[in-house]
Amino acid sequence: MLDSFRTNMRGIALGIVIFIGAIFAFSGTGSLLTVANVDTAIVVNDVNISENDVVRAILSQKRRILGENEGLDPAVLDDEMLRPGVIEQLITRQLFAQDAMGQNLTFSQQDITNIILDIEGFQSEGKFDQNLYRFAIQQQGYTSANFNDVLKNDMVVQQLVTGLSSTAFTTNTELSALAGVTEQQRNYYYLRLPVQGIEDLIELSDTQVDDYYQNNRAVFTTDAQVRIDYIELNSDLLMDVSAISEDQVLARFEEEAENRDLAESRQVAHILLSEPTPEGIEEIQTKLNAGVDFAVLAKDYSEDFGSADSGGDLGYTSGDTFPEAFEVALAGLEIGQVSEPVNTGAGTHFIKLLDIQQQTYELSEQRSIIERELIKESTSNLLVEKLQNLKELSFNAESLTEVARAVGLEKKTSEPFSQAGGTGISAFPAVVKAAFSSEVVNDQYASEVLELGDDRYLVLKLNEYIGARQQELAEVRDRVVQLVTDQESKNQLAEQGGALLARVIAGESIETVAKSENLNWQVVIDGTRRANSANTEIGQKVFSLPRPLTESIVEGFYLSNGDFVVASLTEVTEGRLERLTSQQRAALVSASTVSKGSRDLDAYQRSLLAKATIIK
Repeated sequence: MLDSFRTNMRGIALGIVIFIGAIFAFSGTGSLLTVANVDTAIVVNDVNISENDVVRAILSQKRRILGENEGLDPAVLDDEMLRPGVIEQLITRQLFAQDAMGQNLTFSQQDITNIILDIEGFQSEGKFDQNLYRFAIQQQGYTSANFNDVLKNDMVVQQLVTGLSSTAFTTNTELSALAGVTEQQRNYYYLRLPVQGIEDLIELSDTQVDDYYQNNRAVFTTDAQVRIDYIELNSDLLMDVSAISEDQVLARFEEEAENRDLAESRQVAHILLSEPTPEGIEEIQTKLNAGVDFAVLAKDYSEDFGSADSGGDLGYTSGDTFPEAFEVALAGLEIGQVSEPVNTGAGTHFIKLLDIQQQTYELSEQRSIIERELIKESTSNLLVEKLQNLKELSFNAESLTEVARAVGLEKKTSEPFSQAGGTGISAFPAVVKAAFSSEVVNDQYASEVLELGDDRYLVLKLNEYIGARQQELAEVRDRVVQLVTDQESKNQLAEQGGALLARVIAGESIETVAKSENLNWQVVIDGTRRANSANTEIGQKVFSLPRPLTESIVEGFYLSNGDFVVASLTEVTEGRLERLTSQQRAALVSASTVSKGSRDLDAYQRSLLAKATIIK
């Protein structure tokens, strides 16, 4: 919560993503340096990484990929495919953690506390919510103590990584050379021969179209298609609120109430002096003794700018949110009482107890949560039961109709689709692969039950096989015409473009050539790699040309849209560092530093791997 802390650590915090899900996924159920008591997947320098850690990391990787690729079939994200990359990530993370500990890198508890207070996932209406925090970490099997350990380890690793990557620097000589390339200016002319103008003038005869079709008959065949019957099973189909009884709700409430930590929560405010002086402490103490309002003093004196404007209010704690000395002092206060000065790693605090709340656990507040949990559990059990029945009944089934009736689900039939896939259920690669398998197409068996992700399962059986066939010219005439037109356009474009290029190479100016053919031409003076004065694609091509020595460099090339360009590069001027603005120079330094830092970090990682003893 401390603004001074935020300022110093912002880069680190951004680099590690302070988000509870990411921490859980990559750190397992405790400290990175804690030897696991479950099955070991990897050993890194005598430190175990559990299979549970690997599974968590794979799950996190899946969620990240699916979040970044909307509509992606979860079935393509095979665990075994992801596993090698995830294991390498975990090994690297463990090596950095060990190295950081070996260098005695650490974070104070106060620093970690302030990060926790600043995590949006633990906040309600912009303020830290103790109940939300405790609920969130408990849902993942954490206590405050081991969550603190996990977060501390993450931050220590990021501190090391940031330190390694930020030590890179660029000399003036290197910067000048870099500016010479990045800020280079080029003068060039170019003309553009559009393919569209050529296409519009092409007229094809019936003979040309027929000849092309006859010579390329193999191209014009339909793909084999299948139509499938299928049964889909997913948790949404099984949801039934009415299946949950009042007795079940009461029993679950009583069970959770017995295990609930209902400790008192204390609302606290503080005044922080990050760099206290005896005079500063005395001044505040004197005003407190004189009865000056604590909230007013917090606004005037506190260096925790995150809480100062709210009178120093830090929210609630159950005794494990703040450093030990802080919590001990708070525990000894009565409501409204202010502590003597208390020293922690963050500085000196004056602490005031604002309120005490006895945490409660009421059925009225928990009913909806409990009902959701019970429905999910019930659905999960039913899903497992139906999934097992589906697997047993579909094996060697003559038809899926009876299978669907037996498991209480609906049999559906797809639209025809090819091996390229389609829409709906045929958009899943796993479904397409199974539908065209030899077992389904040739042997007429039902497929194995396919897992599509997110508790979604499907079994399929062939309904109809539609073989490939030769298409008649009448069916594909428009396509043939377009293909022939494209080919003729390319041929004519190559011929005309080659003639234009030859004229410029022979000594005619681009201006003269362009005007003679009624074509557009442009000149670019002092063009840069970032300039928008010319077509970006043309600019990139021109900047790839070699420097002209005596005469202009003339080059012809095609653009991605099919147009042909003739360009003449006349002059190249190296960029000069002294001509850059302060902002341009800073950006160049930053880009160079980031690039070098990345290389340094990669080299350091390789050195750790070379020295490590790793057992997979």
